[in-house]
Amino acid sequence: EIKFSERLKANFGIHTAIFSVRNNNYLKLQPRFSGRYLIDENWSIKCSYAEMQQNLHLLTNSSVGLPTDIWVPATDSVRPEQSRQVAFSINTNFFDGKLEASMEGYYKTMNDLISYKEGSSFFDATGWESSIETGGKGRSYGLELFLQKKNGKTTGWIGYTLSWSDRKFDNINFGEWYPYKYDRRNDVSIVLSHAFSDKIDIGATWVYGTGNAITFPQANYWSFEGEGNNMIETIDYYGNRNSTRMNPYHRFDIGINFHKQKKKYKRTWNLSVYNAYNRNNPFFVYLDQSDNGNVARQVSLFPIIPTITYNIKF
Repeated sequence: EIKFSERLKANFGIHTAIFSVRNNNYLKLQPRFSGRYLIDENWSIKCSYAEMQQNLHLLTNSSVGLPTDIWVPATDSVRPEQSRQVAFSINTNFFDGKLEASMEGYYKTMNDLISYKEGSSFFDATGWESSIETGGKGRSYGLELFLQKKNGKTTGWIGYTLSWSDRKFDNINFGEWYPYKYDRRNDVSIVLSHAFSDKIDIGATWVYGTGNAITFPQANYWSFEGEGNNMIETIDYYGNRNSTRMNPYHRFDIGINFHKQKKKYKRTWNLSVYNAYNRNNPFFVYLDQSDNGNVARQVSLFPIIPTITYNIKF
């Protein structure tokens, strides 16, 4: 860490990692940098740069049906993921430090990503290494806004992120960029808490996120064969990879705490409600046959869940 002046300081570092598998050694020097400049007592700007290597891959299935995301390691034929990220933020506080706010932009590039080949899935008997495309590229970028109140009986924060996350493989989606399964255009979090006294406090959280991107049939047609035009089968047309969105995810949680200081410990009763308005958030979507053709069905988990918790703190 270098302090150039009272206003300017920076942190330089390098992380070195080696991953060895099947007589293959993946060595990566990962430089890191962050800097901060104080404009005045209330305003500052920050920037950072980082290179990273990840020796695990998240292999995702973005088609309809049960989600089968799995973590798989780098091998002699599957290289570790590489990434580079830059970020820039401006930060301030006002009302005598009672409120803090920040705005941050970032851009990240990724290499050596993997994905299932067209038509392949977790259930292929040949194993995951023969079912994937390698050498993929990725990019993620966006803007984050953050407002926080730390002091007083009522505290909390509001966060909003506008972001994009895309992937590109030579043999997928005709070699064009397409949205990643977990590309989330809008992400909102609101967290509030209020202390009525030292014995009673209440907290509430609301979160919202754009639905996952999935590859969903856009149309279907019949296949005919022979002089009599005998129908062989119906064929689904899927269009571009991950061109459909699931329903957005959102929920509201609320809880109240009752504290009491005993002689040797502090006890807390907590009454909470998860997903208070019983939102049916999507877990996965599947196609169901009906008289009118294929119908999309949504499967949801975790409805409204009340809980009672008793805690002891020594």
